[in-house]
Amino acid sequence: MDKYTYFNYGKTGSWEIMCNFFYNKKKTVMFHAYHPVFNTLYRPAGEYYIKQWYYQQDNKLKTWYAIKDFSTYDKIINDCFPMSADMDLPHQWFYESPFKTSRGDYNMKFWGGRRHNKGQNKIDEKLTSFYDCIDEVMEHDLINFANVLLGYVGNIGIEDNILYDLENLSPSQPAHNIERILESLRSRVNIVPYKEDIEGMVKKALIGFVGDAQWAKGQDFYVQECVRKLKIHKKTFPLLCRMLEYNRIPYKVFNLDRDNYADYFNLDRWLPIRGGLAKDHDLHLHNTMTPNRQKHLPKLIDQVLCSL
Repeated sequence: MDKYTYFNYGKTGSWEIMCNFFYNKKKTVMFHAYHPVFNTLYRPAGEYYIKQWYYQQDNKLKTWYAIKDFSTYDKIINDCFPMSADMDLPHQWFYESPFKTSRGDYNMKFWGGRRHNKGQNKIDEKLTSFYDCIDEVMEHDLINFANVLLGYVGNIGIEDNILYDLENLSPSQPAHNIERILESLRSRVNIVPYKEDIEGMVKKALIGFVGDAQWAKGQDFYVQECVRKLKIHKKTFPLLCRMLEYNRIPYKVFNLDRDNYADYFNLDRWLPIRGGLAKDHDLHLHNTMTPNRQKHLPKLIDQVLCSL
């Protein structure tokens, strides 16, 4: 079977394809693409999955394991998005930590050095030995947020810093073993998703890119922040393609509004996700809108569209 690399960015369908690779007992990797940078590797072991974290601490590559039951979609959801989640620092699939924090929860983002972390057990910001796990990463059937492999670290598709790096073809965290990474990527099936339905993308952004912090500063600010992030999102697709071409990495493009995963990924079976999939391969699992704000959604969509 081919091995796949999905160069996804904000709201471009990674959750659906991850679930289907779980359903087919395939090995997958998800990078957390901005500080704290770490990855989570999933590989099947009988009826269960071994979840493995790699992260860098005190300039050393470290790892940890957990056992997961991903035998059904409901079990995946219950483990990755528990109802008891702390909504400020959600215990969610790749935020989940193997370590208990001083607050009594388990959240990997905490170890990046948020103000609640008093300085112990922080994940390093400057990446060096982190890239020593690359050989194991490349053995997996699917890699998500693969920009980290090429040293492009940041909240891709949403924030400015990584956009500037892509524009300048200047990765902020280049790997010491980049030639080995490039050789491996050139042998994989690399896919870059994009979206052409602008109104649909605006709805995604209002649900997932902005939230309570922006709303608290007023509706005008909320709309303008959404517009700012959408402009970044729109620029990301061609810049990713250019970056791959610069590195001589072959790739295919995937239209989220027209294409089907079954035509791009060679899996034996596809998961009928209860409740139905959005037509554009997004399940809206990160809906940050309150019921009150949801009432304003049609008007907010119009305001954002008029400002783009």
